[in-house]
Amino acid sequence: MKELKIVKKTERELILEIRGEDHTLGNLFAKEALNHPDVTYAAYRIPHPLQDRLEIYISFREGADMSKVLREIHDRIQKYLQDFMREVEVKISEA
Repeated sequence: MKELKIVKKTERELILEIRGEDHTLGNLFAKEALNHPDVTYAAYRIPHPLQDRLEIYISFREGADMSKVLREIHDRIQKYLQDFMREVEVKISEA
């Protein structure tokens, strides 16, 4: 399990720090967050290349339920990966 820490939380902003992750998770999560109607901005950064940590920044619309939005982003990523895996399995079986 990766170490997760909330760096900052206000009514409309959230910064998460995740140890042991890199650009792969950061890019995937930030891009999917930008597709959510209650997210006004999302980005990630690797604060220092020699440190094993990732920060994800998300800005929410006023009144948005952060937990609900994060769950919806997670669910969409999970569905995308499941659909992708099914497609790969179909292509492998056809080859």
